[in-house]
Amino acid sequence: MRGKRLALLTNNQVRTDDGRRGVDALREAGLDLVLLFSPEHGLGASAEAGASVDDSRDPATGLECISLYGNHKDIPDEAFARFDLLLIDLPDVGVRYYTYPDTAFHALDSCAKAHCPVILLDRANPLGRTIEGPLIEPQLCSIVGRYPVPVRHGLTLGEYAQLAISRFGLAPCVQLQVIAPELPPCDNPMFPDFGLPWVPPSPNLRSFEALCAYPGTCLFEGTNLSVGRGTDNPFLLIGVPWAKPEQVLDLFDKNAYPGMAFKICQFTPKQDKYAQQCCFGIQIDITDCRACTRSFAAGFALLDAFRKASPDDFQFEHPEHFDRLLGTSKYRLTGGL
Repeated sequence: MRGKRLALLTNNQVRTDDGRRGVDALREAGLDLVLLFSPEHGLGASAEAGASVDDSRDPATGLECISLYGNHKDIPDEAFARFDLLLIDLPDVGVRYYTYPDTAFHALDSCAKAHCPVILLDRANPLGRTIEGPLIEPQLCSIVGRYPVPVRHGLTLGEYAQLAISRFGLAPCVQLQVIAPELPPCDNPMFPDFGLPWVPPSPNLRSFEALCAYPGTCLFEGTNLSVGRGTDNPFLLIGVPWAKPEQVLDLFDKNAYPGMAFKICQFTPKQDKYAQQCCFGIQIDITDCRACTRSFAAGFALLDAFRKASPDDFQFEHPEHFDRLLGTSKYRLTGGL
């Protein structure tokens, strides 16, 4: 990297072991960092999900940051005159729905066309190597699932990129080097094995426990139920003002999902769906993150139970989005997979 002008695709939640931002660590190492790019949620990782993000400047360094989740998905052609090498360092979470891989893939496509080399500074998958959930039907591929991998795919971002290049035709001519992460000497290392504080990679994944539930509860984003946005526990609370949680639990085998517990609750979101309204529903407690290997199955079964408990009130509020998340329209149209 030395002697080259570097651009970096990242956000402020990328940290070193001692808590420094990745941006600052690179500059402190004497590297010539000249330009930043950011994914969904922006450089500050504070914009709400799906919100278009404008270009900005990093207040700490004064570096320009071009948003790749706003006016641009690809790196603008004219930007390549400003740097010699792209670094990618993103806090991916190992779930197909997350948009950071798609942003990285667009960057790789852009760099392949511009003959610009890329170094991906890889990070461990916080959910480990567990694989769970369906593949995507080709016509439903999108930013929340560009390639047919399971919902919990068990890959690091670097491995996902290498798979996409070798198997799915992503940027076949790209000059990509992946710097593999150092992993603890244990089987299936997960985030708690690193002994580090949780740094939310985006606004609503506020805890590792929320991430453990996220592969299943994110499906509710395509329905008219709240996933707890606007509360202190997004993705761990599922509810709606008209819910019948007792009937939901009667239709749901709460003992079938190791490492997870389910109980009736009520909550009032401060914003987002049902803001300032009391919602009734189910709270998910992660009792053992290492045993929590069926979180997609749990979320899907819970959604099915809500649908059956209140068939007249349950709606697929965003049907196309729901189908893209699940990877198929079969469940929405027929009730089965």
